[in-house]
Amino acid sequence: MGPAIVIFEDGSEVPVTVSLVLRYDPSRDDNRESDRNSTWAGSVTLVDEESDVDLSDAFPGVLRLPNGRESEFMATGGQRESGCSGIGPAPFVDA
Repeated sequence: MGPAIVIFEDGSEVPVTVSLVLRYDPSRDDNRESDRNSTWAGSVTLVDEESDVDLSDAFPGVLRLPNGRESEFMATGGQRESGCSGIGPAPFVDA
């Protein structure tokens, strides 16, 4: 949970606050907290409430965390506040 940047396909960037979690596959017995290949999801909220940016345009977008790690995600609805579904490795855990 914390600050991040959403990068849209056109290269524009907006600051957001994110709350992200790993989703483990119940059919696997080798899930672990550091598994960057687990499915991840959460919520994304625009920092600037006056912005005319629409998070639902992140189709896909890139999420950049303060540690510099990035991963693609899909916004799952909402203009200023959206759910998100990760594409690829989670950017918030160690390999």
